[in-house]
Amino acid sequence: MNLGLWDSVTGFFSDIGDFFSGKDFFEAAGYAWNDMMQLAGDVLTKNPSAGTYKDTWESISTIYTALNAVAVSLLCVFFLYGFCRDSCDLHADLTFDRTIKMFIRLIITTNVMSLALAWMPKFMAWGKQLTQVILGKNDLHTVYDFDGVKVYENISSGDFGTMTAFLTSILFFVFTCVCGFIVVLTVLNRILKIYMIAPFAGLALSTLAAGGQTAQVGYSYIKTFFGYVLTALLIAVVIVISNTFIDTVVLDTENAVVRLLEYCLKMGAVASSVKMSDGVMQKAFGL
Repeated sequence: MNLGLWDSVTGFFSDIGDFFSGKDFFEAAGYAWNDMMQLAGDVLTKNPSAGTYKDTWESISTIYTALNAVAVSLLCVFFLYGFCRDSCDLHADLTFDRTIKMFIRLIITTNVMSLALAWMPKFMAWGKQLTQVILGKNDLHTVYDFDGVKVYENISSGDFGTMTAFLTSILFFVFTCVCGFIVVLTVLNRILKIYMIAPFAGLALSTLAAGGQTAQVGYSYIKTFFGYVLTALLIAVVIVISNTFIDTVVLDTENAVVRLLEYCLKMGAVASSVKMSDGVMQKAFGL
């Protein structure tokens, strides 16, 4: 009985010692990071127009239909504007070939406007499939293996005081949650950006009927839409390499603070890379 009481007391103080060593917070940070990366990956592999988002897409379709009445009127206005602009051009004659070209442009624009909402889900499904290829369609869990205990062992082997280790473990846990939250928030914002521009497809695409500089509005809309769809691929690449990138220790030092700082900087770099994925896509592919 006395031995049992002694084991309970020593076990209690052992647990207290483990708690103040900071190991629990490092381990929790690893679990939190893996869970948020998996959440981000799961959201990336969802089609914004189907499944759980089907009702939301139906609301977008309703708004698109309402705005399409204005878009059809704008189509006629932009076509007349383009026709008048070309017919009044003193440096070029309005030949029969140019007139046929205008009407072909009108027919193409009309079809693009009428089929835009039907084709958007197909392009988003295509983007989803490519994202699944990057993340690994059948073995997603192998991507999320950031080990917080391994970080603790690497940190604790350096020159670190016990109380300092405990306080920094709390900061590391909070910092990990913030970086993971930024990644998940960016992924969700991508879906909202698609929802924001989708209802205005008809308005933007109607400018194609005018040709010239006015049509750049429509071309810009198309590039922006594909940019948002393909951004998922860049984010998926960052998520896949994030854990191996963070686990790679570059600085050879016995200073545990510097080691911990390297982990934090790399987590921050992953979060900022995901946040800047739109800009990277625009610069790399002109979208």
